[in-house]
Amino acid sequence: MRCAIYIDGCPRGTWMGHYLEELGCSWLAESPQRVIADASGAIAAYLSWLHRNGEPAVEVPAAEDIHVEVAQVQEVDGFGQSGAAVGFFAPDTQPVTDAEIATALRRLGYARRNLLETIAGLPPEALDWRPPGGKRSVCQNLEHVRNCHGFYLSRLLGMDGVLAALPPPWPEELFFSLTWTLEHTAAFLAAFPAELRAVTVRAHKPDENWTARKMLRRFVEHEREHVDVVSRTVQAWRAAAAVR
Repeated sequence: MRCAIYIDGCPRGTWMGHYLEELGCSWLAESPQRVIADASGAIAAYLSWLHRNGEPAVEVPAAEDIHVEVAQVQEVDGFGQSGAAVGFFAPDTQPVTDAEIATALRRLGYARRNLLETIAGLPPEALDWRPPGGKRSVCQNLEHVRNCHGFYLSRLLGMDGVLAALPPPWPEELFFSLTWTLEHTAAFLAAFPAELRAVTVRAHKPDENWTARKMLRRFVEHEREHVDVVSRTVQAWRAAAAVR
């Protein structure tokens, strides 16, 4: 199995690999070289994740049967920092289809289910605990995930469009608002306007190009990133609680 991968990142920070043939497939590493070295295992792990979640017609090859080639590398200032720009690759300019939107929403649903399973049964003190180093608590991560629904939509729609898709006021209770924003986002994307499916929009703060395809992949990639972040935070809380 031959896979073209795409890489974005910052020399002073994090790097990320993407297998764009499978929407949402991404992985983090500390250098472009490490992204390449980890690629086969990361792609196999993603396909396995899809299979476990019931994705139709997914074959899961062994990592050693996956051979990667680098299609594009982009350096992005500030990559990895919250609110920073992310890569914009040649395949991101391709129009999205109804089937691809449905795939993105299905995979976003898998990731959301995984996120909620990760924190099921935790006491309030675990949800509010902040790990050393100034990192976000579980609740702060959930708020960030929720708020990013509006952010990603704003890249193509502007704020007026976001207010139409996610009309205020948002529910105040965190878990209710998480579900509310996901349901409203999914309903909007399921009927995504035809005139926005093939255009490239120059978004601001940060200044970068966005398309519907880039937006869909970042919805899924970002949610999965925070499943991992929250899982590590929960593990750190349990380790800290064990020695108290």
